[in-house]
Parts: sequence; C-alpha cells; structure tokens
Amino acid sequence: MSIVVTGASGFIGRAVVQRLLEDGRRVVSLGRTDPQIPGLAHHAWDIREPADASALRALPYLETVVHCAGLVDDWSDADDLHAVNVTGTRHVLDAFPDQRIIHLSSTDVYDPQREHHRLYEEAGPVAEDRYPEPGPALSKALAEAVVQRVRPQALVLRPAVVYGPGDTTLFPRLRATIENGTLRIPGGGRKQMTLTHIDTLTGAVLAGIDRPGVSGPINVGDPKPYVLKDALLTYLARTGEEQVELDEVAADLALAKTWYAERRARKKGGRPPITRYTIRQVVHERTYDLTRLEQQLGFTGVQHLAPRRA
Repeated sequence: MSIVVTGASGFIGRAVVQRLLEDGRRVVSLGRTDPQIPGLAHHAWDIREPADASALRALPYLETVVHCAGLVDDWSDADDLHAVNVTGTRHVLDAFPDQRIIHLSSTDVYDPQREHHRLYEEAGPVAEDRYPEPGPALSKALAEAVVQRVRPQALVLRPAVVYGPGDTTLFPRLRATIENGTLRIPGGGRKQMTLTHIDTLTGAVLAGIDRPGVSGPINVGDPKPYVLKDALLTYLARTGEEQVELDEVAADLALAKTWYAERRARKKGGRPPITRYTIRQVVHERTYDLTRLEQQLGFTGVQHLAPRRA
C-alpha cells in the first residue's frame, strides 16, 4: 500500500516524505515540482486544477493521502492563496474519495485578534470577518471548512509555528532583521508560544497514519510552551548567532512602521523584511492545548528549543 504526499517539494512536505521513507513506507508525490528525493515516485499535478482521473488510476494502491501542499507566505496574492489552499484542497478531496485524508492546516485558524491561551480545537476556525486581511490564515480556515463539509472523517493537523532545518518563516525572518548584533523584537518576546519542531509534526503525521480511526482537528506542538525570547536566543545560538542582544520595541509602533513599510514595498514591487502578520505572531500569547494529540494520537513531541543548561 502507498501513501500520497502532496506538496513534497515544500519545507513540510519534504520532511513528511523523508520521515515516511525512513519508516519503510511506499510514498508517491503529487505536485507541480518534483522534489527529487531518492526512492520517491513523483507525478506532476497542479492542484489548482482538477486531477486527471486516468493518471490517478495508474497509481499503485493508495492507503492514505497526506495533504501538505499549500501557500503560507503572507505576502502572497489573495487569489493565489485561495486557488491553492481552498480550491486546491477541494480538488484533492475530489481526487481521492475513498482514501484516508490527513490535512495539514495551522493554528492560524484561531481568532487572530485575541490572545490564544491553551486553546482547544473547538476554538476555531472563527468568522471570516475576524481575520484582518485575506491572507494565509483566512485561506487555511476556509480550507478547513471545505474538509469538514466534504470529508468530515478526515484528520486535520493544526501545527503551531513550525521550525527546523529548511524553515523560512518566523525565526529566519526575525533573524534577518538583526542589525549590529541587536534584534529589536516587538513586545520584547515575553509572551508564551507553542512552537512545533518539524520532527514533532512529522511524528504526528505518522501517528495519524497508524491510527486511522482518529478524525477531526488536532493541535500539534512541542510538549510545553516556550517564552519566545528564550526560544529565539536558543535558536539564534544554534544557527551561529552567538552574540545577539534582544531589544524591545513597542508593539503598536512596530505595527505602524511595518504598515508603512508594506505600502512602500508594494508600490516598488518588493516585500519588507518583516510584516504585520509576523509581528502579530510575536506580540500575543499563542499557546494551545495538546490533549488530543497525546491521548487520541498517542504522540508527544520533544522540546527542541529548551534553553541550554550552563
């Protein structure tokens, strides 16, 4: 039996494929780009378009589809986000009506305008008007609505901020703003955050494959929340930034400056080094209850960014 992974050329999809292959699974990749991973069979498909039914029939017997393909860049065009994350998800569900679906979502589906304190899965998604702009959070929420309507028996994994080798999101973006050995972090980094190492996420995917009776949304993260500044300093030290000092900048001031920088960048056809989406991730508490992960999937991750002991 084979496992299909969509989006295997991306950060998360590639890690899922490699973990499955290491576990001795037979894996088939579906997506626009061939990830060129040894031992992986790839078939081209742009999920923005309906699948070629004859091409799918030629695939080996399929057991589970792990849907990792998605657009998560907050600087992406709203139409592109909808085409990939929402319409693309519907096309994947339609293409595999009889296979188990594991859909990779995000804790971004929770209300972005309030603190997230140990939120249970029932807290999201929220009404569309709660999302500040038509960005990745809204498209992820709409994709979940499609899954719930079309395939309610699917397993939906909601990782918090995912980090690890190959990541290009929160920590790398903050690192890029270091100037003269100082990183000015909005709000000072004192809030608690659930973070998800890529190994934690791939472990949850394996657990979901091995427990086909589990369905619905499940939060995924390292076992305990981190204080953001502690996790960030540990991350920076492990990536070669040993002498970085953190300095606080007021969150409101950072948001105002970033709004201006975003406007200027759009006029010039570029992007700012940091966006309001990133700032919102670091100035509010973002912690999630992991009871379903531990009890229903029987899985617990590792504190990969625990501060080093002296």
